[in-house]
Amino acid sequence: MISLEAIGSAKHIVILTSSDSFADASALYTHILRLHKKVSIVSESQTVDNGLSFLPWFDKLRDIVPSSADVVIDLDLEIESLYNLLKLNDITINNKMATALYAGLIQRFDGFLSNDIDGTIFADVSELINSGADYKLCNQSIMKRGSLSALRLKAIMLKNMILINDSKAALFQVNNDEFKSSGADLSEAYEIIKEGLNLPYVEIAILLDSENRVLKLINKEI
Repeated sequence: MISLEAIGSAKHIVILTSSDSFADASALYTHILRLHKKVSIVSESQTVDNGLSFLPWFDKLRDIVPSSADVVIDLDLEIESLYNLLKLNDITINNKMATALYAGLIQRFDGFLSNDIDGTIFADVSELINSGADYKLCNQSIMKRGSLSALRLKAIMLKNMILINDSKAALFQVNNDEFKSSGADLSEAYEIIKEGLNLPYVEIAILLDSENRVLKLINKEI
């Protein structure tokens, strides 16, 4: 759990992040800067999706944890909503934080189409917009963004896709050479296999590597 007390007493805070948590990391980075603390934002295991470069502090990303850090916050392990934590502690949400948090909600709830969304989320969205979230920028950058590399990889993956189990499962396979030739990455492959769920009868989409290991399995939400 994120400890605001630990942040308050620390001299140098490091936020560990990835593509999945960078939006929240951006918001937390802004809050810590307002405390006049030294803060670093680090992605050790993978490159954060360049499609998130519209968010504040993307240019501050590093790939190594500084040795001077006395508090490390791993946002990939957090299960508590950062926005709720900030609200409970009466922390003012400025426009940069609001934009980042709004972007995080778009990601987490699949463009607000996820089956596990409820009225609380839409109430949060309204509050964030009132706090200055640039929702048009977020919608355009996340929901309507495309890239040439993803288009190349999609052509390869759709050509090689097969249907199994009476067309209930769409099976995709991708290898390192295909990633290199297309310029795409694994996160883009994850998005591509979701399209298999739009086919009639398909209930499961599976992504395999060249050695038939499962990289991702997603079920159609009923």
